[in-house]
Amino acid sequence: HHNIVNICNMLTRPIPSTGDPLPVIGLGTYRAFDVPPGEAELNRLQQVVELFLAAGGTLIDTSPMYGQSEQVLGRVLERSGVHDKVFLTTKVWTSGKDKGIAQMQQSFDKLRCQTMQMIQVHNLVDCETQLATLRAWKEQGTISYIGITHYTVSAFSELASCLKSHPEIDFCQFPYSMAERRAEDYFLSLCADTGTATLINVPFQQDGLFAKTRGTELPAWAEDLGMANWGQFFLKYLLSFSEVTCVIPATGNPDHMQANLGAGEGKLPNAAERRRMIELFGTL
Repeated sequence: HHNIVNICNMLTRPIPSTGDPLPVIGLGTYRAFDVPPGEAELNRLQQVVELFLAAGGTLIDTSPMYGQSEQVLGRVLERSGVHDKVFLTTKVWTSGKDKGIAQMQQSFDKLRCQTMQMIQVHNLVDCETQLATLRAWKEQGTISYIGITHYTVSAFSELASCLKSHPEIDFCQFPYSMAERRAEDYFLSLCADTGTATLINVPFQQDGLFAKTRGTELPAWAEDLGMANWGQFFLKYLLSFSEVTCVIPATGNPDHMQANLGAGEGKLPNAAERRRMIELFGTL
């Protein structure tokens, strides 16, 4: 299934700990996959996942706190028969070793798989305990990678000290968008220094960035840079930093999925173009 990446034009970045290529556009499931598992919803989400895979995407991020998202995603992957084509990752969000193991085993059941690419310790909850289990599972081959996550920029120093003291962590997931650029202060380069892949959540600040651009045309110079819509403008800005491994906007809408995927192709802005993008964003 690795050849799916090669037939597409999607840019990949190496995962620092293994050198394996990871396509830069991922798929988040927060809210988007927390839907009643009716036929219409499953068909729509199946279309989203199939578009994503056809364009060369692989990483799908979910979590036991996203309502029914894990169960719904598990059904969609099974219906499409694509478990072996996705880089599947979920989270553990509980205290205690046994509770952590029970929650993670539940995730495997809901996602309908025996192994997955990664499990992440969500919001650093009982991090030491859960990391010990994940290290053992990685050795057994139940998972291939270990991650940590946080949903707020105030946690950067805590994430940083965790990455420095735990070289076994392969990925760090955190918020970063054009409206919330504190990751640029030091955290992106710290991840590069510790050899940690980065997953960018809420790259549109939920939908906050689109609220700013409503009724505003994308300028011609942005189109010249290969951006066909505002979503690509927001994602290409983030991807222009080499420390960004993969952005994971959540969507359950095939049109939005298609729009996001275009950000993973073509050229990325240089430093001067990036400054121009920030200036424009400041006027919105």
